[in-house]
Amino acid sequence: MNPSSRPHRPDLKLLRYFQTVAEELHFGRAATRLNMSQPPLSFHIKELESQLGTQLFVRHSRSVVLTHAGEVLLNKTRALLNSVECAFAEVEQIGRGESGRIRLGIVGTAIWGGLRPAIRRYMQDYPASEILFYEKSPGDQLALLQRNEIDAGIWRMETHPPCGLHSEKLNDATFMVALPVEHPLTQQPAIDIRQLREEDFVTMTAVHSDWTFLQKVCAEAGFTPKVVREAVEPQTVLALVSIGLGLTIMADSYAQMSWPGVTFRPMVQAIPADLYAVYAPEQLTGVTRRLIEALKKSAGLEIA
Repeated sequence: MNPSSRPHRPDLKLLRYFQTVAEELHFGRAATRLNMSQPPLSFHIKELESQLGTQLFVRHSRSVVLTHAGEVLLNKTRALLNSVECAFAEVEQIGRGESGRIRLGIVGTAIWGGLRPAIRRYMQDYPASEILFYEKSPGDQLALLQRNEIDAGIWRMETHPPCGLHSEKLNDATFMVALPVEHPLTQQPAIDIRQLREEDFVTMTAVHSDWTFLQKVCAEAGFTPKVVREAVEPQTVLALVSIGLGLTIMADSYAQMSWPGVTFRPMVQAIPADLYAVYAPEQLTGVTRRLIEALKKSAGLEIA
């Protein structure tokens, strides 16, 4: 008979019954192990043999012996059931948020900020989770979220996200001014943003940073920042600051690291630099939820 024309295929239950009998080579012991009586078990094995069109056991009065077909099926059944159990376990892990894929949009400055050790610790605690990073501007992340091409985005946000998206604060942070050590403004304990009106700025490109947000902050203070240099990486920006090419505005997490030739000063306006996780609630996976909770916990924030 052509296998594709056979009307019925054995289900997993019959294969589990078969494996138990094949391992015990005794219907009585197999029935006890399966917590069932012997007659139904014998019926199911005969049903399996009928579906496969071949004898799986040679039956004796007190024991049974596998036929060659039975030996082949036992080896295949063990591999199949083990694969099924592994699949179930993996899916259950995903359901509990212990494994799975996270497509995470992020601005580059977030990695350099306080999230870096928290993300590293999460990856150590949940090695079965895979984080795919998409370094994008906030606007690009919004577009990816709306097309369900990322699971969550992380950026600094001054307004509520668009309808259909939800945001959760991941940390408490403020912006600071980074200046060359010889700059006159380093003599002040705090700097008013309006004092930066005539200054040269060194910034990261918008796709890698919070610069679009900071441009709005400067506009609200009545000026457009004069950008003289751009760089991709924050350490490059701070290196350019250190040699006197200009100043920059960065989150206070950078001030916790040593940058030779650079002095950080707080801002009078205390402009928030809080990072937010943004996502579509109906698309939030368990593993993404667990990552967000881990990041909030690391910052000492209450978990929803």
